[in-house]
Amino acid sequence: MRKKRNSIEAFSLIEVTLALAIVVFCMVIVFGLLAVGVTASESSISQTTASQVLSAISADIQSTPKTVAATNSAIYGIALPATSVTGSVVVTSPAPTSPLYIQEDGTTNTAVSGARYRLFVWTTSAETTTAPATQETLVRLILSWPAGATNYTTAQGYVEGVVAVNRTP
Repeated sequence: MRKKRNSIEAFSLIEVTLALAIVVFCMVIVFGLLAVGVTASESSISQTTASQVLSAISADIQSTPKTVAATNSAIYGIALPATSVTGSVVVTSPAPTSPLYIQEDGTTNTAVSGARYRLFVWTTSAETTTAPATQETLVRLILSWPAGATNYTTAQGYVEGVVAVNRTP
């Protein structure tokens, strides 16, 4: 069959519309996945930063000097119980101490304004009478964000750690 000399080859309007619909559909999927990726990235950054702050708090507790009297950690002021030599006693703080607010760079804050994290602290001490007598203190730490959340279980996220400290002087 012979072609006419005046015929022009081109896409039909239906083909162009169909191709455009496929491109738009693919772009909607990509933009939807982009939003999920950004949210996951923000969550990961918050959790990584919180883990680093919690590590610094743990190091602060572990570097607190062993004394007979109750003492506070040097940087964050976390209260550690007094050392006693009276025998097998277990002292537990069932509720966390008053919350400590921490900024993104790890510095403490007394108010929720300007803070990024909220620190909950529980301490448990156990003494032994067997030779040598020791006092072990477990410090449970939960760092939650945002700082305005009153309970870590309802916060956007949290990290938890336990520090075991030998308080025997």
